[in-house]
Amino acid sequence: MMRPTSRTALRIVLATAALALAWQTLTSVLGWKAQFGESNYMANRIRLEEYLLLPAAPRNVLVGSSLSGRLLPEFFAGTSLEGFSTLGLDGSIPLVGLEALAHRADLPSTVFIETYLLEKPWSRNDQMLLDGLVSPGTALARKVPLVRASRRPSSLLYSAMKARRDGAGASVLVTNDPSVREPGPAVEVSPSDPQVVERWRGMLKSLADRGVRAVLVDLPSGEVRMPGGRTAPDLADAMVREFGLARVDLRRSWFERGWKPTYTDGRHLDGASAKATARMLAEWKPRRE
Repeated sequence: MMRPTSRTALRIVLATAALALAWQTLTSVLGWKAQFGESNYMANRIRLEEYLLLPAAPRNVLVGSSLSGRLLPEFFAGTSLEGFSTLGLDGSIPLVGLEALAHRADLPSTVFIETYLLEKPWSRNDQMLLDGLVSPGTALARKVPLVRASRRPSSLLYSAMKARRDGAGASVLVTNDPSVREPGPAVEVSPSDPQVVERWRGMLKSLADRGVRAVLVDLPSGEVRMPGGRTAPDLADAMVREFGLARVDLRRSWFERGWKPTYTDGRHLDGASAKATARMLAEWKPRRE
C-alpha cells in the first residue's frame, strides 16, 4: 500500500481542523453542553470543568454524590437560587466537591452539602478526580472550548437520550395513600470514622473562616414514604450542633405534601421529581443572623 503524499496528509489535517472549528462554532452558537456523561468519570469531568470555567463563582452551589447530580442548574431558573451550580459527582462524596471549590479564587456565598455519603471515607478515585483539575487537559479546556468534556458528541447524545428517558416533562406523583406520610422503620446509625470527622471539621472551619455559609441537605434516595427517626445522632447532627449549621430535610418536605418521589433506578430521582426537589430547596430561607 502506498503511503499518502505530503499533500494528501496536509489536506487531511486541514479538513480535520475545519471540521473541529465548525463543531466548536456550532456548539457555541447553539449553546450545546452535555450535562451527563456516558461514564462516571466523564460525568464528573463535565461538572467540574463547567464549574471551574464559569466567569465568576455562583452564589449557591450544591455538592454531593450522583443524587445531587440530578438537580440540574436549569431546574432553579426563576427561583431564589437562580444561577445555581451543581457539583454532584457520580460515585464520589461531598468532600471532593468542596475541595474542588478551592481551585477557584472566588467562592460561593452558600454551599449546600448533600448528607447521603457524608460519612464515607476518602478513596483513590476521589483523589484522581482532584488531580485531574490540575492536568494539562483541564488547562487546555480553559482556552479551547472544543476539548471540553461537555462538547463531546457522545456526551451530548447521551445527555439528550437521558433527558428523554428520565421524563423531565412528566408531572409530580401526588397520592392520598396514608402510608406515604407514615414514618418508616428507624434508621440505624453506625459510629463515625474519627478521620472522616476530623476532615469534616477542618473543611467546615475553613469555609466559615472564608465567609461561606454551609447548609446540610437530605435528598430523597429511594424512599417511597416518610423516613423513620434515627436510632442515634449521625455525623450531620453533630456538625449542626458544633458549627450551628442549618439542615434541610427535603425527603420530609416531599411526604408532608402528600407527594411521592419517583426514581429512574430505585435510587436516583427522575427528571420531574428532581425538578420538584430543586424547587423545594429554593423555598428554604436562611434565618436572620
